[in-house]
Order: sequence, then C-alpha cells, then structure tokens
Amino acid sequence: MVRSLINRMRILWMQARYCYLQRGFSIISHLTVPERIVLYRLVSDRDISACLEIGSYVGASAYFIAAGLAKHKRGGKLCCIDTWNNDAMTEGQRDTYAEFTRNTAAYADYIIPVRGFSTEVVEQAASQVTQLDLLFIDGDHGYTGVKADWDAYKAFLKPGSVVVFHDWGWAEGVKQVIEEDVKPLVAHCDSLPNMWWGTIKA
Repeated sequence: MVRSLINRMRILWMQARYCYLQRGFSIISHLTVPERIVLYRLVSDRDISACLEIGSYVGASAYFIAAGLAKHKRGGKLCCIDTWNNDAMTEGQRDTYAEFTRNTAAYADYIIPVRGFSTEVVEQAASQVTQLDLLFIDGDHGYTGVKADWDAYKAFLKPGSVVVFHDWGWAEGVKQVIEEDVKPLVAHCDSLPNMWWGTIKA
C-alpha cells in the first residue's frame, strides 16, 4: 500500500515536472510515464536529429521522441514504421492511423509515417533517413520478429547511436536479441523494468 502510494506520487511529480508534455501523457499506451520521459530525454538531452521507430500504435512513443527533436529546433526527423492495423497487438485488428495522426499532430512537422511491415519497407525508410541517432524497436515481440527488425535496421546505426527496445521485461524474444546481438555492440546500457537502451560503441 505504502509502496503503491509512493510510486503514484513519483508519477505525479514526473508529470508535473514535464507538464509541457501533458498531451502526450494522456495518450493511451502500454508505455509507462517513466518510459515516455526516457524517450523524450534520450533525444532532448543529446545531439540527436535522425530517429526511427518500429511499432507506433497510436503515437505515444512518437509524441515523446518528436517532442525531444522539437526541443533542439534543428528540423530533426522521426520515421515511424507501422501497419497501423494492430497486427502485433493483443486487442485485435483495427485501423489506428487516424488516431496516431491526431495524437501526434503537434509534432507532425517532425514525423514521417511509413505504412507497412517493417522488414518490407526498409528501402522506403532508407530514402527518408540513412543514418540514425536513435532506433526504437517495439514491433513484433517474438524472437523471429525482433531479430528480423534488428537485422534489417542495424546497418542504419553508427557509433554513438542509441538503440531502445520496449517490452524486454517480459518478452523472451526481445531479451534474447538484446543479449546475443545487441549487447556485444554497445559501450554502455541502462534500463527500466520494461525498457532497455544502449549506446553503440565508437
């Protein structure tokens, strides 16, 4: 009971501290408030201008990444890849693109939507961003899907790039790809209970 109350107070404090991002906190998502703030700060606190995310759903992660880009005022870009048909979601199929567009409207100038399966739109994504400062993977959470996403987009990374994975706390496929393929390439890493990120070695 006490721990739950402390955690709730901590979340309220975070939301108050980042009150200028309040619209983003109201977007329904599996991302927690601390995870949203991490995405924002990974971009806003670094020299980052080219980002790509796999799995956009209704726009919570895109909102916070794009907000981080907007803080720099350098015209950075976030390439968002999704079918927007809920293909990897447990709630069942539905078209979420209009909801995504509404939720991210404040940062539309920073967002490039690419609609399709991540492994099938690599060339289309490459025409928008060639080298990434940040890659966020939150698509298919099975080993085969995560591995395919990593293999398809790791070439976009450079020394100093940040790679972020969501759902590493429960998805064995995500954990396996991080342990076997990603960790050997990073200089340092950090995590929340359900989000992991690392910086590619120089």
